[in-house]
Amino acid sequence: MIIDLFDLNINGKKINIDGEVNIPLELLNDSSIRRLDNVYFQGYINKLIDDSYELCGTLSGDMILPDDITLEDYKYNFTSEIEEKIDETRINLQKSIDITLDLWQNILVEVPLRAVNPKNENISLSGDG
Repeated sequence: MIIDLFDLNINGKKINIDGEVNIPLELLNDSSIRRLDNVYFQGYINKLIDDSYELCGTLSGDMILPDDITLEDYKYNFTSEIEEKIDETRINLQKSIDITLDLWQNILVEVPLRAVNPKNENISLSGDG
């Protein structure tokens, strides 16, 4: 998700961000997340006094994870409040910034340690060794 900061530098107001987030498959392949659906970010980016930028908003969507018991696909809804400070050195010459990695890091924080579909919570597991 690339944000054009040209208007922010001239007007000095916030830039509202409201849209769908597309995470590259390369990032998904290095995680336990099988798929992301309906990932949406609503927030703003603002320039601070020290020439850094502040990214604030709400990230929400569905992640498809493997169930820890059956390995079936399990849909897990997540919502994350984001307050990130972005250094000016990340701004390119065209005065734009790609916030995809910032959003991806916040998605990874929301992955549960144990993903079990509610229908599988009462399964009795036993064995002989």
